[in-house]
Amino acid sequence: MDDPHFRPTPILRERRRGRCAHVTLMDSHGRPIDVIVRNVSSRGLSAAAAGQPPACNEVVRAAMDDSRELWGLVRWVDGNLFGVEFDIRP
Repeated sequence: MDDPHFRPTPILRERRRGRCAHVTLMDSHGRPIDVIVRNVSSRGLSAAAAGQPPACNEVVRAAMDDSRELWGLVRWVDGNLFGVEFDIRP
């Protein structure tokens, strides 16, 4: 039975920055994926693929414009749109 007084605790997420950033996205074999990054945060990114997007649960690598390389996992795909969660373990 649902309690009408129950209010779930909101899950606070880092504010995403919609900004121009040069990101080169590659699949786990080093092949480039042609994308437009929609937003980026320290935990991941959202992008639109110009062609076929990477598959859900595929490992990708993002080469950022500040010379950092971040590995991540594709968490969702919707048409040509997809989201990547970065591996941010120390």
